[in-house]
Amino acid sequence: MQSKYSDAVFSVDRYLQRLGIATPIGPPSRQLLTDLQLAHLIKVPFENLHVFHRRGVRLDVDWAYSKIVEDGRGGWCFELNSCFAELLRRLDFKVDCVSCQVWEADLGDWGPPDDHLALVVHLDGVRWFVDVGFGDCCIHPLRLQDGDLAAVPRPARIELCDGTFTLTELMSTGGTRAEWQPQLRVDLRPAEAIRFDRRSNYLQTEPGLSWTEKAFATRALDAAGSRVTLRMDVLRQRVGTAEFVEQSVARESWAGVLLHHFSLVDSNVR
Repeated sequence: MQSKYSDAVFSVDRYLQRLGIATPIGPPSRQLLTDLQLAHLIKVPFENLHVFHRRGVRLDVDWAYSKIVEDGRGGWCFELNSCFAELLRRLDFKVDCVSCQVWEADLGDWGPPDDHLALVVHLDGVRWFVDVGFGDCCIHPLRLQDGDLAAVPRPARIELCDGTFTLTELMSTGGTRAEWQPQLRVDLRPAEAIRFDRRSNYLQTEPGLSWTEKAFATRALDAAGSRVTLRMDVLRQRVGTAEFVEQSVARESWAGVLLHHFSLVDSNVR
């Protein structure tokens, strides 16, 4: 049976409307890229509801566009970043999809290749790392050069090495100290969407993974780093770069909280 997320024709104007950005918007520029990334992170939540409910997700842009733009939903990296890449290309940006490994802190090691899909944008001879599908990560494009960066919501560090780079962030440990913690190791070679098919299928079907066992949604709220995150039984909110404030969410309140903060209708949580 044909999915309902397959019939819409990709429309730049409708996508920009979904992001709250008026047209016309001008030629490619760093400021435009920054504005688009921030708008995407605010308007389109990073969420796993389709995966959690075993509804299945696909890698093709037609699917992602219909789901994100026409149906007003969010998604995970394989949907969000691939769809955003297509928007950028239609706005005349040069964009590569790239494969990432995610740091697994509990194991103290990198996860497998293709665990995350992100973007590298080429603009006026400069490469920028862009990501609208990694939750509470940098909300502005990061210039690909060695060194520390004054990123939001926390300082970041990039280390380039032999066609890859490592993204590290200065993370709070809950006290007065903050420590540099790895986030992503990125292969800078352009990657086709089909490359991520096996990993995407694994992450949405393997029992016991957080993707399939714990429903969540998160989105940025402003350029200062404010964020709201809803998990199965807790709502976390942050103003700027302050610490998160948590409050419990009763099972019967889930649907209302989800709708209020994310404009998502999804009441059949297991």
